[in-house]
Amino acid sequence: MSKQSVSQEKPIGDCWNRIGVWGDSRERCPKLAETGHCRNCHVYSYAGRRLLERPIEDVDREEWTVTFASPPDKKETTIHSAFIFRAGGEWLGLPARLIQEVVDMGKIHSLPHRDNTVLRGLVNIRGKLEICFSIGAVLGIDRFEKPVIKKRYISPERLVVVASKDQRIVFPVSEVFGTYRYAEGMLQQLPITVSGSKAAFSKGILCVNDFEVGFLNEKILFDTMMRHL
Repeated sequence: MSKQSVSQEKPIGDCWNRIGVWGDSRERCPKLAETGHCRNCHVYSYAGRRLLERPIEDVDREEWTVTFASPPDKKETTIHSAFIFRAGGEWLGLPARLIQEVVDMGKIHSLPHRDNTVLRGLVNIRGKLEICFSIGAVLGIDRFEKPVIKKRYISPERLVVVASKDQRIVFPVSEVFGTYRYAEGMLQQLPITVSGSKAAFSKGILCVNDFEVGFLNEKILFDTMMRHL
């Protein structure tokens, strides 16, 4: 359909907004008794086709050309997922993709001739014995330290199963917060006042709600735990 032929046609009416289902006039379209709704009427369909077939105005064409030719203002934001939990009085996080499952706290069977605080022993996870470590001992966290936030409900202790490449470990946690999605720029650098184990094992700090989460470096964490086998 040419621009000239379109311009010679009658203006597109909007009877559906006047006497149709979207109108507030007392007069009602007689076709409604047959169609039940304006969307089922050929007049409504024809008007829609005419709108789609209208040629693009020169002003609109120029505006769209500039818009689509311009580079985006901002780079696409990368979104990550963190699994957040509490060990003693510290809130910690790991990449959510490493978390295999979270199960109820079970009995930890100590290993004979193994006397260290990092290697706790063995736990039964769905019929399979898994090595259990103490993440608090690795990071030097006081188990009996008070939580950093207060809330009405605190989840019970859990066992978290984590896997990275061909390594699989289990460690108990005091509380599970859950999964938290964050943009790449939300991970803040560690303050210069942080030192020792916390600095060595952390990639940065995430501010979640009203508390800070130490985001852990999973490679260093796994390597340290494996050295205690």
